Amino acid sequence: MSILLNEMCHEWWRRLGATMVSNTAARLYAEIYEKPSNCGPLRKRLGMSDASFTNAVDELIDATYAVMDGRRIRRSSTGRVAEAGLSAEAAQILDRLVPDGTAIGGLQLRSVVRLTNDRYQSGLAELRGADLVRLGRGRGGTVARVALDPLPAEPEFQPVEVSVSGSASPEPRLFSPCPGQLASRETELYQPFVDWYQAEMDTMSPTFGRVRVTASPRGYARGSGQWTRPDVVAVEVRSYDLLPSVDLAVSSFEIKRAVEAHRLQSVYEAVAHGRVAQFPNLVIEVDTDDNDDLPLPAGMISEATRHKIGLYTMYNAGDGTFRIRQHLEPYSQNPDPGDLQALLEYFFHQDDTGLKEYRQAARL
Repeated sequence: MSILLNEMCHEWWRRLGATMVSNTAARLYAEIYEKPSNCGPLRKRLGMSDASFTNAVDELIDATYAVMDGRRIRRSSTGRVAEAGLSAEAAQILDRLVPDGTAIGGLQLRSVVRLTNDRYQSGLAELRGADLVRLGRGRGGTVARVALDPLPAEPEFQPVEVSVSGSASPEPRLFSPCPGQLASRETELYQPFVDWYQAEMDTMSPTFGRVRVTASPRGYARGSGQWTRPDVVAVEVRSYDLLPSVDLAVSSFEIKRAVEAHRLQSVYEAVAHGRVAQFPNLVIEVDTDDNDDLPLPAGMISEATRHKIGLYTMYNAGDGTFRIRQHLEPYSQNPDPGDLQALLEYFFHQDDTGLKEYRQAARL
């Protein structure tokens, strides 16, 4: 049944013709206009690596939301605001949001619309009242445009037969259009979490902030032993004009599918990352979005609390996004400097531009 449901959801999404861009691309979209912008200064202002910026540009072009004029990028006419009766404030806010419904951080949106707080709140309330935007949770909140395309009335599905062995199973998809649909592979959860955390981190405006997948490829032997390579790592640097020191925060994230939500081993795997990272976290996929009832065993929550690790849940919202919530804050660990150095070397080993920016932010 679950395989058949998965195929039905995929067919529904294909017929709808929707293509969600990443949160990184949504951040870029909010910063470009009909007048071309130089890519170099734009990339630096957004704090993106060369690879991330290039991927975001390619996504927007493929989705027909942007075009290149030589080495400059500008908006295309796709998704241009044309709703009659909107105030100038509401139209300005809506124009900064990607037409496909991808969310961006509320603080970033607030910074690009150039409105006073009262006018911003008034415009946002107008859009919510007209069901043109939806709000999400997180540090600073998120805002997304409601998808422009209406849902098909009654899509007819053809039965799909899939062998029990899984030889004809569908290829992994990062997003499923069915609320609560669970990932078939753990790796499907990595990039959605990375995109969300990067957007959340950007709203806090660190001097330097990067997050990326660091999980070992399948079959790769971990030379430093079991449980020492986190699935995702975030590196943040904060500096202060009048202080000689900087704050460095290296966070690790062990991400688990819902089928592993009841295994205490998942907690201990996240705890073990305290050897190499200052703030270890466990991220667990869930199939319900109940605000009042955390769908995890009490024993797992108590162990996570006892070991002072952070705890997040990921729920597939069915609209191309995940609702990610933090339930426990991690306490700072004291990893061995040599192990922390090794993790940072691996984090930057294919990102010379990011390493240079990190060194500048950390005053090295």
